[in-house]
Amino acid sequence: MSKRWLLVMSKRWAPAVAVAGAAAILLAACGGDSPDGVDGDLTNQWGGFAEATRFEPAAQACHPDGYRSTVPLAEYQPVGCDQPHVLETVHVGTFEDFDEAELDTPPAPDSSEQRQAYRECEKQAADYLGADFREGRLWLGVAVPSAAGWDGGARWFRCDLMEVESVYGDGVERQGTLAGQLGGDSADPGLQLGCYQVAVDDSDVAELSPVACDETHEAEFVGIWRASGGGYPDGDAEQDVYDGCREQVAEYVDVPADDNLEFRTGTIADWMSEQDWAAGDRAFRCYLWLPDRELTESLAGDGDDALPIQTE
Repeated sequence: MSKRWLLVMSKRWAPAVAVAGAAAILLAACGGDSPDGVDGDLTNQWGGFAEATRFEPAAQACHPDGYRSTVPLAEYQPVGCDQPHVLETVHVGTFEDFDEAELDTPPAPDSSEQRQAYRECEKQAADYLGADFREGRLWLGVAVPSAAGWDGGARWFRCDLMEVESVYGDGVERQGTLAGQLGGDSADPGLQLGCYQVAVDDSDVAELSPVACDETHEAEFVGIWRASGGGYPDGDAEQDVYDGCREQVAEYVDVPADDNLEFRTGTIADWMSEQDWAAGDRAFRCYLWLPDRELTESLAGDGDDALPIQTE
């Protein structure tokens, strides 16, 4: 959950007890005649043993501790979501749905099985929240059974959401469920991404400080761009992220996504860690960035007048 921002300037800018008891019954039964009412047959009236129950965590449950990639039964201590907690489980799925139940060990964090589970968790989290989790200060992780639990037949995976102090920052303690917090009438504006003042250090973003959009700012969250796959974008592949984020700006502000777009706006992209990428995160948070303007309102849907072409 490390934090990394990358920005692109507009071209305009430079940038044993039970066993013993059974034995005693057996010995008593072997000693001479059976008492009245006892037929001496030890097996014909015994009920069957109850079927063993495998541990499976509950969905829509909260947890006082932060994220762990494996969840042993001994450490499973959920609390009500109205109590202080750090983590919230929004969905519990099963690897058996993916035909992956024959694995000898739980899927590794960077395995294809884990990435498949992550994709399901993304969808379930969006339904739970009312929007993609990346539209808020939230982080999503997939937890699996311990090795002992897997040996015992457990095949579940858990989709865990965590509120973070800043995008890709540390988890924070909260009270109250995250259900519906990014969409609809119950949405929490304090959790949603919006407008920002930008601190730059040697052409790199040092900090994004959230402010109300009617306060002075230079950047605004516009949406997410999803990479198609492949390796972690680095080097020349970083340009694909910038271009993808510019397209998100165009859609958000309602300007053409043409060759002039790079003369209208700069962009900032929130870069996930390589670990998160390996686990299945393929989407980047995108922001428009206008370092020489003092914005005091959102530019959503404002069109050409909001982002004029600037070539000088």
